[in-house]
Amino acid sequence: MKQSNLIGYPIVIILTAIITFFTLNNCKGPDRPIANKPTEIISFSDALELYQTYTDNRSCVIKAFEGKRDSTLIKLCPSNRKANEKFKPSRSFFLSKKFLDQYMAYVKSITPDSVDITGYRMYLGNYPDKEKFENGKPIPDPRRNTFFMAPTTITGSESIHRGFTFVDKNKDGTPELVFLENELADPKNPIRGMNRSKINTASFFSFANIFQEELSTIANDLGSHP
Repeated sequence: MKQSNLIGYPIVIILTAIITFFTLNNCKGPDRPIANKPTEIISFSDALELYQTYTDNRSCVIKAFEGKRDSTLIKLCPSNRKANEKFKPSRSFFLSKKFLDQYMAYVKSITPDSVDITGYRMYLGNYPDKEKFENGKPIPDPRRNTFFMAPTTITGSESIHRGFTFVDKNKDGTPELVFLENELADPKNPIRGMNRSKINTASFFSFANIFQEELSTIANDLGSHP
């Protein structure tokens, strides 16, 4: 009888362990489905090469330009900035998920149905070497590179995704769609003579009454890091 128990107990223990194993596995939720990978995804090694190529061919040039001013540099790129040998070029920018979600929701809410948002375009920029913009807004990182972004759309038979924003140029409550590409080429005249497109006034009826200030879709103040 004792010999039977000695044989039976291990069998019971093994069966209990097997049942517990399968029970726990069955309690787990289904595996998270993997979304289709965008074709724009690159490998880690490719990213390293891109970063190093920028270091060798761009970052060093920016550092040299900001760090010293000689006759050659002044001739190639006239600037009234004073040299700063401790300057470190920006190498990355941070966009929080909260900002991206809020930004896309905001752009969608102020863009009429007659304008098809096809994507978002990034524009390279550089912060002026001063503390504030002309409107009094503080400049977060003087002299550093940055970028600003705007939603894009395609008009007519064009195939170019052009960035756009809205400006109530005449102060009459009727916003006008302005294409950034048409204006950025003329930095001395960013507002006057805009190449703009009148929006369907009917689709903007409630929209124009809610928003009285400039209806900008352009985002900046993004975290930059050397």
